[in-house]
Amino acid sequence: MNISFYFKNLEPTEALKDYAREKLSKLNDRLHHIESVDVRFSLLKQLQTFEVTVHADATVFHLRKSEKDMYAAIDVTVDVLFKQIERYRTKLESKTAVTDKFDLIPQSPEASDEDITISVYDAPVKPMSDEEAVLQLRANRFQFLMYHTENQNRYSVVLARPDGNYSIINPKDNDPGQYTETVFRLKGTELDRLSQSVYPMSRLSISEAIDHIVETSSPYFVYVNDESGRMNLLFRGKNAELILKKPAD
Repeated sequence: MNISFYFKNLEPTEALKDYAREKLSKLNDRLHHIESVDVRFSLLKQLQTFEVTVHADATVFHLRKSEKDMYAAIDVTVDVLFKQIERYRTKLESKTAVTDKFDLIPQSPEASDEDITISVYDAPVKPMSDEEAVLQLRANRFQFLMYHTENQNRYSVVLARPDGNYSIINPKDNDPGQYTETVFRLKGTELDRLSQSVYPMSRLSISEAIDHIVETSSPYFVYVNDESGRMNLLFRGKNAELILKKPAD
């Protein structure tokens, strides 16, 4: 199990790493496929804060707890994490129908900015043109859609704008730190380009992206995943649950 450790306003110690590693080793008994574990130790307002983000089984589990003692914070966080995983597995096993609609995604009712379960989906592998992506977004009444751009080795995101037009976001060629936003008007089945702008794109871990969308109350957030180096889309579903859309591996 690959665990990445980060320290903020605290001196890094092997003792804390070893203790957290031992506590989290039991994740192997509870999850089938663990992609990554992100652990952060920090000192905030004189409280020791332990934060963990687990990317496993097509889901992201994210927790943050603060105590006067870091070892106590680790104990509390891991205990809640294991309970969260059990709730998720119980709800997942209780589903009798399979659906691709977001309103049936398992989500803990107790979730908060400290206790969050995120469902993870791969964007469709089949390439499509920008026009096809916009028409699919309209047909399904989605607010946004990530898709594999036709004839290009990249993924794009199309967004429905409040003015009735559409924005298509692409990583800038040869510069993953920036992205282009092109605004289109749909005329029949053709796209009429109205404007294009270039913006910086944040390179963040999943836990940092979660913090951003929770703190800003944004409906969605497009960013570059610090681990994969690829564009991800984090957004809120129909019941305000968080959903992560990423390019297929």
